[in-house]
Amino acid sequence: MRLASIAVAAGCAGASILLLILMVRYVPRHWREGSTLKDGLEHFATLNRTLFAFILALSIVTAGTSLSKAADEVSNEGASLVNLYWATRPLSQSVRDQVREMTRQYTMTVIDEEWPAMAEGGSSVRAQEQYDDLRRVLQDSAGESKQEQTFARDSLVALREVGDARRARMLAVSQEVPDYLWIGLILSAVLLVAASALQIHDLKWPGIVGIGGLGLLLAGVLTLLSAMNHPFSGGIHVEPDALKFALHRYAVI
Repeated sequence: MRLASIAVAAGCAGASILLLILMVRYVPRHWREGSTLKDGLEHFATLNRTLFAFILALSIVTAGTSLSKAADEVSNEGASLVNLYWATRPLSQSVRDQVREMTRQYTMTVIDEEWPAMAEGGSSVRAQEQYDDLRRVLQDSAGESKQEQTFARDSLVALREVGDARRARMLAVSQEVPDYLWIGLILSAVLLVAASALQIHDLKWPGIVGIGGLGLLLAGVLTLLSAMNHPFSGGIHVEPDALKFALHRYAVI
């Protein structure tokens, strides 16, 4: 991932310098130095910088909100699993031991299997099957007495909270920066480099370094946004820490 980011940044810097070379060699000097064109170019560059900043801010807010929401859903799921583990205490020992072991297995499956699957945009079939098995066991353990039915109902309510948090987490998998914002960012970045290149008249080191640095800066910003783009994959993503904490809590309940 790091090597890929470095390669992208180097490619953007090289492309920016190549664009500068093409502008200097093939765009007539009097076009770039003419007062009318120069004023129009400066006006366009200002508008384009404003547009780029607006789209970038909107994209970062979108990605950051998706990350924050996904983290909250994972935290809620971990808390709901711990509540489910607590809710089984009044059940008969055989049912309690069975449900707790199934809860532990479900949590481990989500961490070990579903998290890598979510990084690819999928989910774990086995985790869903284990959740459904938990529901069936609790529904079948209602018993005949009113007290047993109350205990089983409380456990089912806790399990339903786990299911709600699971569904919210799975919905968060598909949350990402919309394609139209990416298109706007890339086009605006290209125009930003092109407008800056048109303002440079000679192939001298200050201009070359400046354009290369601008390309690196834009590449770094877009790479950072790409790392935040998917809540469960990329360089910046949500880890299953809340579920790992739930596993530790199981051992002391």
